[in-house]
Amino acid sequence: MRTRDELFRQAQRVVAARRQQAVTQAENARRAAYAAHPEISAADDAHMHAGLALARLAAAGGNLEEARARLEQADAAVTDTARAAGYRRGDFEPSFTCPECRDTGIVNGKTCTCVEEVARTLRREEINQASPLGLCKFSTFDVNRYPAAVEPELGRPTRDYMAQLLEFCRKYAEKFSSQSRNLLFMGTAGLGKTHLALAIADAVLDGGHDVLYTSSAALMTRLGREQFDRDADEEWLTACKEADLLILDDLGTEFLSAVTISALYELINTRMLTHRPTIYTTNITDQQVFITRYTEKVASRMLGNCKMFKFFGTDQRLK
Repeated sequence: MRTRDELFRQAQRVVAARRQQAVTQAENARRAAYAAHPEISAADDAHMHAGLALARLAAAGGNLEEARARLEQADAAVTDTARAAGYRRGDFEPSFTCPECRDTGIVNGKTCTCVEEVARTLRREEINQASPLGLCKFSTFDVNRYPAAVEPELGRPTRDYMAQLLEFCRKYAEKFSSQSRNLLFMGTAGLGKTHLALAIADAVLDGGHDVLYTSSAALMTRLGREQFDRDADEEWLTACKEADLLILDDLGTEFLSAVTISALYELINTRMLTHRPTIYTTNITDQQVFITRYTEKVASRMLGNCKMFKFFGTDQRLK
């Protein structure tokens, strides 16, 4: 799991590699054409010499009109010679992926949007390695798979309730910002908690925000390792602290210790103080169990700052 800065640097490297590849391909195409058609190479050499002559005259303060005319003639000769051999001048120019920045990553002194797009793609790939992000979209969340019968605890049909929850999640992702609420999805296994959390992540990523996903078990294992290994970097914890949105999946499945509880408190408290929303999912439905498992100090920061939703129905995985 990379920090935002490392992700950005990797995106810059990807864009730089694109530029190098485009330049190399263009140069190879030019060399092949010049080898097959020496007359194009000769015309290009004449064009280069005409350009150098113009530059020397400009530096010496001489008459530039004649030199400009020779350069224009040489330029036209290159075009005509290449066309006669079946080429266009553009065939020898690099074909950049991003025409705005020409794969430099910079436009008018600012980072090009192509770098940001690459960073989002890299983050999406990273999340896909740990979750079924590519499958979990709002469009694939089928409320018709939930019972149409009235759920006693709700006092209304489960299907209607889940349809309303789906719409809430859509709007949450659409309007996502640092002021968005934390969310806690609770319920037994297979009811779609992770699906909706990842659907939000997918939409928030599309909105230009940085999103991280981790299972609680994976996070606790890593945090425990970092606490005991002084040589281990704290990239995971840093990445989780600074992400615009953190998805912390399957609370209750992790191994806890005094060390990991302390690290979890630091993570949750930091995100709360810096107004960075978190979405939790858990099979735990009893708040007292939450307090007992995570301590009152940690549980209060989770539960007290969350909008909570309980999921109902039958295990969708079995269906």
